[in-house]
Amino acid sequence: MGEQIPVTLQDLPVLLEFISASDRDTWVQVGMGIKAEFGGDGWDAWNTWSQSDKDYKSSDAESVWKSFRKSGTGFGTVLKLALDNGWTPEKTELSAEDKRRFAREQEARRKARQAEVEADEALLTRMRALVAARCSEIVAEHLTDTGTSPYLEKKQCPALGVGFMRHTVVFEIDDQAERCQLWVGEDAADYLKNVPRPRPAHLSMMVLKRGDLIIPLRDVSGHIHTLQHINSTGTKLFPKYGRKSGCFHVLSDISDCELIGLAEGYATAASCQLATGWAMAVGVDSGNLPKVAAALRELRPDARIVVCGDDDPNAPGNPGRTKAEVAAKEVGGVAVFPVCDSGTDWNDLHVAKGLEVVSDQLLAGLEQADAHAALPPTPSAVEPTAPGGSSGNGGKGEELNIAKVLRRYALVEGTTHVWDRDKSMLMKKSAFEARVGKPLAKEWVDNTDKCLIAADQVREIEQARRMAGKKGGALGMPPVERYVYIDGTKDVWDREKKRRVPEGAVKMALGDAYALWLNSAERRVVDVEHIVFDPTMKKDPAVYINTFEGLPLEPVRDDEACASIRWLIAFLCNHDEDAYSWLVKWLAYPLQHLGAKMDTAVLMHSTMEGSGKSLLFADIMGALYGQYAATVGQTQLESNFNAWQSRKLWAVFEEVVSRDQRYNQVGKIKHLVTGKTVRMESKFINGWEESNHMNSVFLSNEILPWPISESDRRMLVMWPMETLPAFRQQAIGRELREGGVAALYAWLLDVDLGDFNERTRPPKTEARERLVALSRTGWQTFVQLWRSEELGAGLWGGCLSSDLYALFLEWCQRNKEHTMSQTKFSLFVSSEVEKTRSIPWNEGKNRRFGAFFIPDDSEASLPPSFKAAELGQMVAWWRSKARQAGWNVEGWDHLKGEAA
Repeated sequence: MGEQIPVTLQDLPVLLEFISASDRDTWVQVGMGIKAEFGGDGWDAWNTWSQSDKDYKSSDAESVWKSFRKSGTGFGTVLKLALDNGWTPEKTELSAEDKRRFAREQEARRKARQAEVEADEALLTRMRALVAARCSEIVAEHLTDTGTSPYLEKKQCPALGVGFMRHTVVFEIDDQAERCQLWVGEDAADYLKNVPRPRPAHLSMMVLKRGDLIIPLRDVSGHIHTLQHINSTGTKLFPKYGRKSGCFHVLSDISDCELIGLAEGYATAASCQLATGWAMAVGVDSGNLPKVAAALRELRPDARIVVCGDDDPNAPGNPGRTKAEVAAKEVGGVAVFPVCDSGTDWNDLHVAKGLEVVSDQLLAGLEQADAHAALPPTPSAVEPTAPGGSSGNGGKGEELNIAKVLRRYALVEGTTHVWDRDKSMLMKKSAFEARVGKPLAKEWVDNTDKCLIAADQVREIEQARRMAGKKGGALGMPPVERYVYIDGTKDVWDREKKRRVPEGAVKMALGDAYALWLNSAERRVVDVEHIVFDPTMKKDPAVYINTFEGLPLEPVRDDEACASIRWLIAFLCNHDEDAYSWLVKWLAYPLQHLGAKMDTAVLMHSTMEGSGKSLLFADIMGALYGQYAATVGQTQLESNFNAWQSRKLWAVFEEVVSRDQRYNQVGKIKHLVTGKTVRMESKFINGWEESNHMNSVFLSNEILPWPISESDRRMLVMWPMETLPAFRQQAIGRELREGGVAALYAWLLDVDLGDFNERTRPPKTEARERLVALSRTGWQTFVQLWRSEELGAGLWGGCLSSDLYALFLEWCQRNKEHTMSQTKFSLFVSSEVEKTRSIPWNEGKNRRFGAFFIPDDSEASLPPSFKAAELGQMVAWWRSKARQAGWNVEGWDHLKGEAA
């Protein structure tokens, strides 16, 4: 929109009069749009407009303007807001020169803004490195382990892994000079005396006084990036540019802990550690908890993570509780909250009622979580199907039918129990009937096409879930239960790890007990063909070991919770209705028909980064499929070992084809898309055949990722046109943190597929047509231009093969294409256009012999017969048309002589 309506800096004040500055979201969007279009030159107009709000603060405006570092919301958003509120651009007819001038100015502004963005990002990177270095220096040289703090005395907490300032230090940060330095002792006093008044905006500083509390914040690798400064009054500050995201502080060693606690503030964490003895980590604010939880999970994959959250119902959105629950959910942990009349966190409870109460509540919360996880569902615990419009299901109702019941539920082999594949939950027959209704339950029982699951597999899944987070993740299986010999190989199926392992690994695991397992009469054996990956659950569980355990998420129908994610799908399709409809059904089909192998795939490519391709296909859909998803690079694709493909339903290939390999990898890519089985090869293990249930998305920033032909209809090819707006990216981030993936899952399960199936071909798109054109070789492009008469009107028709070759050579010379011999050219062209043998034709009174191309097309110019005279007339007419089109026909004489 910004390109369609010319707007200058002088026009901005009038345009902005139609937009209210009182709404903060609108205020931010307008600022981002103006800065994206005009760069720093737009500050005055935005700042002046901002002052129309009664709550305007100049310092806030300056800070927010500086925060617009990356390109996000475009100027089109500003124009739309103004137009929606009654602004009408002047109806001035621009001349062609005015339009070109405006386009040049706009492009110059775009380049200038891009340069600003890159400079801001580069400055941020450099300043963060400088700040991190100074923070490390403070921790190494200016702290002492002993000291007193009024803050700690008030909180009744000791110093655990934190330090006290040994002397006063001024922490100076000057982003204009790109300087970050420390002033100590007398130098600090002199520096403070000489600080300019008022202090310039580019200069930031912290005064760290003797005895102040310092909490270093490290990343997952242990590197210090920033610190939290708590002074005698309890004020908490962080140095400007310090990276806080994903950084944390640990109160004690967590390298060998079975349980790790995580809290927002230091005092909260200290109270929890004193009360329980748990090793505790500090995330310093609620918004950082999910990232710190993920970092702790990376450090200690086997540890149980307990988020000791704050709970303040009076705070808007109760962020302490909300973020703690999100953090726990994302790492498979537990969130526990205090019950306290005089505060909102565990330290408040400690100060008010003592450590014993803190300990009792923490342990009770943990026991309650364990009991809830281990408690087998009963009919009363399984909520009945809510009627349509009830508040319990968002006003939608389940609207179950036999197709949905068959997709979701599996019969536990040898029992009357039912396994809920969406919730990974076992239920009794009565609970199943209560959920779906007795008529549907009976129809499901009588249906021979229902899914089956082995009772052993159900027990393993439930036991693994109960034991998640315990040290080593061990199920405690005896060897004869854990290891199953794969007949015909030297491999073993490890039921605990859910994978094939070589014989040597079993020897190492069992030691002296290996011989006992090997010679045991109870040792289990399975045929090599009977270990399967069967998401459809159609294989007899009494015979087969099925390695599929169900998708990790429970679908929750709440369309509002995934509105921005669904918008992202349309955005990546450039809001093309045909492409969007096909892509939605393509995403939905393998979820509604679990295990379906699509004969088609998706290719999203663009030279522009930041459109959200990876966000949708790798992050969002990857979270939906969990362990059955993979993000693949070129190394995996070209490797001889492809075990990464085992047990996969979803794969995202990012830049998998290098420029010098793009033609060599086409066959492998086609097999990934359409192959029904795949041979798995892994180091130290015998290869095996596995059903291919993997559906593929290819992402690239190349104009020509790999060639595709006109007849190849496997791919939906899209070329995203815009960068994902920042406010949309933030909205999607919120949805991801608040259950948006589960809501998307439920929405896709309810998509009406109509007659769509795994073989439904994608629609043709402009991006596909461009890719097909780019994939053509020189001679193919030439034939395409000949057929479409872009080489000249009337040329599509019968002609001498030597004349067409001469035209091809001249066309190659003009377009700097590679030539080839006439023999090869004729052979290639004859694969698409019929070619005669050498036959006679008349050139005036002379008789010649030559081969002719005769298109099989009713619209082509063809001779009435193959008599020599009429062929001669056709040759003369075709050459005249070539001359009219500007081709140098007289320069073809040497070829005519050769053909005579």
